[in-house]
Amino acid sequence: MDMYLPDIPGMSSRPFGDENDYQAVADLVVAEARADGQDDAVVTAEDVETTYRNTEHMDLSRDFRFVEVDGAAVAYVTTRWWDEVEGPRIYRHMCKVAPQWRGRGIGTAMLEWARGHLAERAETHHTDRPRVYRTDVDQQGADGAVLLEAAGYRAIQHSAGLVRPNLDDIPQAPLPDGAEVRPVTEDQLRAIYEADMEASRDHWGFSEPTEKDWQAFLEFPYRDESLWKVAWHGNRVIGQVRSFINEVENRQNDRKRGWTEFISTARDWRGRGMATALICASMRELKARGMEQAALGVHVENPHGAYRLYQGLGFEVDSFGTIYEKPFDPPTQAV
Repeated sequence: MDMYLPDIPGMSSRPFGDENDYQAVADLVVAEARADGQDDAVVTAEDVETTYRNTEHMDLSRDFRFVEVDGAAVAYVTTRWWDEVEGPRIYRHMCKVAPQWRGRGIGTAMLEWARGHLAERAETHHTDRPRVYRTDVDQQGADGAVLLEAAGYRAIQHSAGLVRPNLDDIPQAPLPDGAEVRPVTEDQLRAIYEADMEASRDHWGFSEPTEKDWQAFLEFPYRDESLWKVAWHGNRVIGQVRSFINEVENRQNDRKRGWTEFISTARDWRGRGMATALICASMRELKARGMEQAALGVHVENPHGAYRLYQGLGFEVDSFGTIYEKPFDPPTQAV
């Protein structure tokens, strides 16, 4: 469908083009993030390319639009869909607008295009699930929140970025009895991935993993198994923290930060201190590699108390985001 843009000289829209467009996307992500107070935001063209290539149900030739002025990208919108295991069919859209072009009606135009485009796609989808539009906004992105709320979206969940400003006084936290951490070998990767997926199955928003999800795991640009802390009980993976160091981000921000991310514990091993032990071991590993800070992201409403757990280990809230949702209106009938 067409995008009805504001009447601005030289403004037009187009689908994704060639590999040069990955850099344009990265530049817009960084520009918007920094305008919203995330002064340390760093995203590379490689990050974007890897993410897009391994994203299910997103065809860049159809589900993506740039907005340009005189041939220069000033905004973009992406769309895709998926099913939650115990929830609705999600029709997701995400918009980014260069800071100097905000307040000109571009966000409104992209939101209308995204919802119309997703509704057209939904007409060909048979499902008995309820259908919803979903997107998210950073805490500082007040304009985006106002736009969504005016369009009938409501906040449903929240996310946070946390930073431990130093790696001093890391608690001594032993693994639960029967668990041991072993060096990671290539032949263990599938078992580690599948254990993470299984442990996450009861988390909010979980969707059935696909082959593209597995490829995203393998192709993560900052993957370094020597940093991982994976706990085993016999031949079974029962917990993990897959830390990484983003050297590009560190160089551009003149800092030494590692990420204690991809944290999971097998359901029957929860409540025994597994996550605490693995996170503390991960922070020591990062410190041994010369890092001075640690960071992670978390779902604030995590029912297992992860948000409070991380704060108890010295992590402090650095950023906050809100996930918004709106039912199809009028509901699209299954065909």
